[in-house]
Amino acid sequence: MNLKRSVTNLTEKLLLNRSRKFILSIFCFILLSLLMGLIYTQKPLFTSNQNQYFLSGMAKAGIGSLNDDWLANTKEPTPLFSLLVKWTYKGLKNPAWFYFYYVVLMGLYIFSLLGILDEFFHIRENTTGFILTASLILIFHSAAMRFILSSLIGTNWSFLFDGGVAGQRLLGTVFQPSVFGVLLVVSLYFFIKGRVYWAAILAAAAACIHPTYLFTSALMTIGYLITEIVERKNFKKALLPSVLTLILVTPILIYIFANFTGTEGAEEARRILVDIRIPHHTLTSYWLDFSVLFKITMILLAILLVRKEKEIAIPILVIFSGTLLLSFYQIITKDRFLALVFPWRPTALLVPLSSSILAAGFSTWLCGLIKKEQIRSILKISCLIILVILSLAGLWQMNEKFTQYQNSREAGLYDWVREYSASGDRFLTPIHLNTFRTNTLRPIYIDYFAIPYNNSDVIQWYHRVLAAKKFYDNGSCLELMYLQHDERLTHVVTAKDQIQPDCQNLRLVYEDAYFLVYQISSS
Repeated sequence: MNLKRSVTNLTEKLLLNRSRKFILSIFCFILLSLLMGLIYTQKPLFTSNQNQYFLSGMAKAGIGSLNDDWLANTKEPTPLFSLLVKWTYKGLKNPAWFYFYYVVLMGLYIFSLLGILDEFFHIRENTTGFILTASLILIFHSAAMRFILSSLIGTNWSFLFDGGVAGQRLLGTVFQPSVFGVLLVVSLYFFIKGRVYWAAILAAAAACIHPTYLFTSALMTIGYLITEIVERKNFKKALLPSVLTLILVTPILIYIFANFTGTEGAEEARRILVDIRIPHHTLTSYWLDFSVLFKITMILLAILLVRKEKEIAIPILVIFSGTLLLSFYQIITKDRFLALVFPWRPTALLVPLSSSILAAGFSTWLCGLIKKEQIRSILKISCLIILVILSLAGLWQMNEKFTQYQNSREAGLYDWVREYSASGDRFLTPIHLNTFRTNTLRPIYIDYFAIPYNNSDVIQWYHRVLAAKKFYDNGSCLELMYLQHDERLTHVVTAKDQIQPDCQNLRLVYEDAYFLVYQISSS
């Protein structure tokens, strides 16, 4: 009887301890998510690439008349993300949820990074070491750090500690498909914890949501496979998670090859993308500078620091080696197809992971030197004060960005279009006015920033860009007639500093300090 009671008491204590640990973990996750969200910051909807990646999902959700937009009906490279956008609009009805999604992903990111570091540096065993490591990582990722680096050194250095090369990164200041690269960090955390199947699922999930992570996921999977073979000497057991990853990414591979790898017009489409539209992502002459050498040095130092920890050293080394080899091959051959695969994309994972490893190594070393508890207390308080300052700075910056967005020169134009336009209206807009669609929910002829990726669509996109630019360069009524032949247009938007068209079928219906809108008569 006493034995039974003892067993019952022990079970209750274990369950209570597990419950407490679970509640504490949830609390830490929420706290880290909020801290990361405030310190890293987000820009307002809709900014930058959101005007491209949100378009298809918004159109499919029946928002405004975006389903009539030409670009919204082209082949989309990120169908799962579009599905998320669609069902957020249809189910939750409020786009503010996208801010929440991103904060959760930021929480997963910082929580997983700290979890990875704890496995090798045991930072949770030392409160000072944990606070210092977390603080350094948050400082490296802060909007304040980006501002200081860009102001003092240059914009290419802005994401020095948390961004890869060629302007590619896991995080960014807007919620878009690439931020699901966070799942790669979570995958590595699960792998280190011995949950190899979850690691395989998460690596595949990142690639399925944003296919440019396919190469990164493949290198990670190879790294996991080699680590399992080296550690457990069981090839068959090591191979199964890799097979699972391959099975999970097969649908997106089929989708990509079916829609984006045709031969007709392929070379011209690649030339347009690589040389004209996104050279900052594809051409080394645009992005290869000393900041890249600094990032490579960080990666090498991180590998050196964890060289004895095979569970993390081998995957990092495999990813880095594969990235380096394929990147050099692309640079030598200048292969445009390979440039669009972005063989340097894995650096978006390697750089923040390496800077975090170095932060943990530095914290462990410093805490080993500090013996006096009073100095440790001062260090902890200093870290907390810095985090509060960074949070307030991030909050201030976000408020400034939102205020600027609401008071932008386009605000009056967008208000007028939302109030007075009808569902059948189609607008010709200046090609650099990339926020028109998502702000007015009306289709446009074309803009320069939002692009398709199917070969024929890319060529058609470029034709439209050149045609629209030709009209805006000279205000020719003949050029406007050609544009109407491409697509039935009802309105023309012009900037005041452009040449204004003098066409009989145009009637001025709106004017402010920056823009004019003409209605095209049907006669």
